[in-house]
Amino acid sequence: MPRNIMMGFSFNTFFGLEDRITDYPEVVIFGAMFVPLLLLIPVALIGWIFRKLKLNMYIIHVLLYTLLFTFIFGAITIFVLFFITDKNGVKLVYCWLTVFTGMFIFSLINANTITKMFTDWSKIIKYKQNQ
Repeated sequence: MPRNIMMGFSFNTFFGLEDRITDYPEVVIFGAMFVPLLLLIPVALIGWIFRKLKLNMYIIHVLLYTLLFTFIFGAITIFVLFFITDKNGVKLVYCWLTVFTGMFIFSLINANTITKMFTDWSKIIKYKQNQ
């Protein structure tokens, strides 16, 4: 007679990788810093292709800003949580994913403003170099 067992969600599981992540929580720190940097390369390449094809760059800008902000704020968050909390690697991964999701939503909402800010900064820098 089959039993219908309901399993609840647990923050101590992560796609079957929880044993490796729990054994080496330091890997989460390196992942939090290097995953955004490694993902910048293919996104920048795709952006270059989009620009050559004269396609809309909005989603590429959103992804680039997300990776930039996640690199900065995600690494700081993971460092702080790693040294303050119980060093549970799985929870650190979920915290990093939360930061990544938040940065994506922030970048999605404010992509045009951020692009204009970088454009204005480049104009100011060029103006100061010409003087």
